[in-house]
Amino acid sequence: MKQITCQQTRTISERIIFDGDLNDKQTLFGGKTLSLLDENAGLASFKLVHAKIATASYDHVNFWRPITTDKYVKFESFVTGVSGRQIEVFTKVISHDLKTDITEVAFTSFCTLVVLRSAQQIELPELVPENDEEKYLCAGFADRLAAREEERSNKDDFLSHLTLD
Repeated sequence: MKQITCQQTRTISERIIFDGDLNDKQTLFGGKTLSLLDENAGLASFKLVHAKIATASYDHVNFWRPITTDKYVKFESFVTGVSGRQIEVFTKVISHDLKTDITEVAFTSFCTLVVLRSAQQIELPELVPENDEEKYLCAGFADRLAAREEERSNKDDFLSHLTLD
């Protein structure tokens, strides 16, 4: 089986925060954050497999620190697990204060993407974590996968309790 390191899937993008990116509390709008996350995580998964994919879920979405226009941000994503057609990507957003030079983790999330069935028999490579961060995050993949599978198995029951009006 082919192997690939987490580093080979790492995708980094940086951007300045503008007034138009903010919500009514003058912090980065959550929807904008998720849009940028989806783009970055998708690119990390494309580095793992050259096939059509779709976002299936976001897990453990945490807005740790507010992001404002006096900061620029770095989105860093890499694959942390592979199972069947599922690809889990971890993303962290690091904010850098333009005035004080303070850098901190502002946001983290796990995103699950799925290789579409139209991709036929794609064999996903074995993932190899190398540094402490990658090893720590990859070590939790099996538990996160089990939790997602449990949630998915309860999908029909969950949806049956929701109203459509």
